[in-house]
Amino acid sequence: MTGRTRTALISVWNKENLVDLANGLSGLGWKIYASGGTAGRIRESGIEVIPTEEITGIGSILGGRVKTLHPELHAAILAAGDAREARIETRKPVFDLVAVDFYPFGKTAGMNADDPELVEFIDIGGPAMARAAAKNWRHVISAVGHDIFPALLETLSKGNDDEIYRRMMASRTFDITSGYDMDISLSLERGFVPELRYGENPHQSAVVHYSWPRRGFGDAEVLGGKALSYNNYLDATAAWKLALEMPEDSISAVLMKHGNPCGAGTGDTPAEAFENAFRADRISPYGSILALNCNLDMELVTRLKGLFLEIVMAPSFDGEALARLQKRKKLRILRMPENIEEGRQVRSISGGLLFQDPDSVSGLGNTNVVSERNPSSRELAAMDVLWRVCSSVKSNAIVLGDEKGTLGVGAGQMSRIESLDLAVRRAKREGHSLEGAVLASDGFFPFRDAPDLAAEAGISAIVQPGGSIRDQEVIDAVNEHGMAMVFTSTRHFRH
Repeated sequence: MTGRTRTALISVWNKENLVDLANGLSGLGWKIYASGGTAGRIRESGIEVIPTEEITGIGSILGGRVKTLHPELHAAILAAGDAREARIETRKPVFDLVAVDFYPFGKTAGMNADDPELVEFIDIGGPAMARAAAKNWRHVISAVGHDIFPALLETLSKGNDDEIYRRMMASRTFDITSGYDMDISLSLERGFVPELRYGENPHQSAVVHYSWPRRGFGDAEVLGGKALSYNNYLDATAAWKLALEMPEDSISAVLMKHGNPCGAGTGDTPAEAFENAFRADRISPYGSILALNCNLDMELVTRLKGLFLEIVMAPSFDGEALARLQKRKKLRILRMPENIEEGRQVRSISGGLLFQDPDSVSGLGNTNVVSERNPSSRELAAMDVLWRVCSSVKSNAIVLGDEKGTLGVGAGQMSRIESLDLAVRRAKREGHSLEGAVLASDGFFPFRDAPDLAAEAGISAIVQPGGSIRDQEVIDAVNEHGMAMVFTSTRHFRH
């Protein structure tokens, strides 16, 4: 391959930077192939160019819809290893660079989803060539978008187009094509998914997208009330996740607001589970979301009289209970599938995305008793419930309660001792005694001040991850107060 003339394939919608790229490649000794109007513009500039029809045998068909979708053209892009060497030996073209610029789908903003003109802005050949080049990145540079052409030319001029550069360009390509496809999907699915009036605030526009196959909210059944808002989706997601992570075979209720549980409880009936959730905070649940992991019956509906809720979620409803709830015109009622979407979690940051596996919680698991006193069976049962609840509370998370559920929740404070103080004050505001209560913390205690304050409030047992350099200091404090403490070795931060 030494001394072989390097070859580029160019096909662009936006002709900006095109002539400079072609001129630069020509000056570096590259052979240039180009399609349709791209070849015409290059030729008009006095630069030698070979039209792609010399490979494909066609200029275009279907009025220009098909120009570059041809086996020989893609073979020249995808050829690798022996196949690539064979094409070179037989003087068949292979490409070292594919430079494309897609049809501007962004121009369809404001068009109706079924507008015939919309689909004409969907590029097929460009993304196909770019993806093929990106797949074959060890041999081919995939350059998408006229804006990258100047930097591309500079890299080639300096001879810096090594494997690291080509792999980076391949990654860039798939990022661009995935975003391009998402824009198309969001446009075409309008009318098939609920419309959002706005985002977190009225001045922010927003849309919802359900992935395929339909799971979670995409598979939920709206039985009454208005469409969900942006904030409703966020809170309902957190509420449903916690409801399904409560102890197996339990009858559990969760009250969620602003991404944090006001309370969570279990009971022998849905009404009792609700009471054990509601007792932790009887003020904040106004305007909250109620999620149950069980059938919602008439007894609970009667208990909900006078409490304004944004959403009620459950896997099933008794007929009479549903009919009564549906009389609340503004109440959103969701019949939810009994599963959690376990795909990767995605959050946006400035200029990028964060991906992570979901934080699954299934009780205490393998815990290590680190105190001199072993926790009682009642304390262990409480730990099992509260540890699950703790994972749904914004860090620094402190949850106080018993085996029935929460008595006080401290969320989102800048220090753990402040969260503990808040949880204690909330429990006392509701008239609860914390004598014999259990504390769950999503992260370790950095100092002994937390167990000291917990003991002063009457708390008898603690479950926390452990892992602080001052763990022994905390354990000593627990032992001084005659408390029990277990380490889980797993933390559940939720930012």
